[in-house]
Amino acid sequence: MCLDVKIMAKQIQISLSTVSPKIVNIKVRAFRGIIELMSELFFASLEPGDNFTTEPIILNTALFYALGYAKGNYINFPVKKGRAKQNPTYVGDTSDLVDRIYITPAKAINNPEFTTEIYNSRSDNYVQSNKLADADENANTPTGRYGARKQIQPGARFLFYVLTFDGSEPDMPPYIRLGKKRCKALVEWEEVSAVASDGFYNTTHPVLIDDLDSIPLADITFKRMQPFDIIQNARFSGPYLKIDDTDVLPLNIRYLQRIRN
Repeated sequence: MCLDVKIMAKQIQISLSTVSPKIVNIKVRAFRGIIELMSELFFASLEPGDNFTTEPIILNTALFYALGYAKGNYINFPVKKGRAKQNPTYVGDTSDLVDRIYITPAKAINNPEFTTEIYNSRSDNYVQSNKLADADENANTPTGRYGARKQIQPGARFLFYVLTFDGSEPDMPPYIRLGKKRCKALVEWEEVSAVASDGFYNTTHPVLIDDLDSIPLADITFKRMQPFDIIQNARFSGPYLKIDDTDVLPLNIRYLQRIRN
């Protein structure tokens, strides 16, 4: 019996010695959020010609604002002629919390239904262009005067995680609004396990490319999105988190850290 105890103690000591002290002492907490749409969701993920498509992935660029963690201009200020175009302020709006909190993009966990709508905001003039007027060339709009938009119907469900790196508990609002049309959505919350390890791993949840601190080694599944592209799956080496015994994410992931650096 004593021999067995000594062997077990030695095995535990060896396993701990292979883990970085930083990983052993981390205070990461993970919170799972499930979004359920209560109205139609539209945003311009892709813009092929005069068509505007909503992909079944909600980027964390939207979730930081929807959850109330970041504050931006609800209405963009008009751009005067000769001034620079309007640009998003994602980095500045999250500079105070980027080292404390991270939100993943939200992926669909059921089969979302889509509808396509034709929109037309033209006047009665006989000949018209689909381009905006010269005075509006710097306007913050992804659409022209007419075209088609593909949007997600109510009932679609999406999964995301909020990670805190200081051991704190984030705000968990039960309702949020998303998208160009301010779609209302219900959010169900639950704290889940987060276990840190080190070595080779495959991510299982989409992340922004600009959130990563290292380059994937192989097995990359890549997707174009607006305003940032995402990696849906990839193989990495280094410290990582296993969340809820299901999903795997890099431990050193931070919101738009490539841009900040």
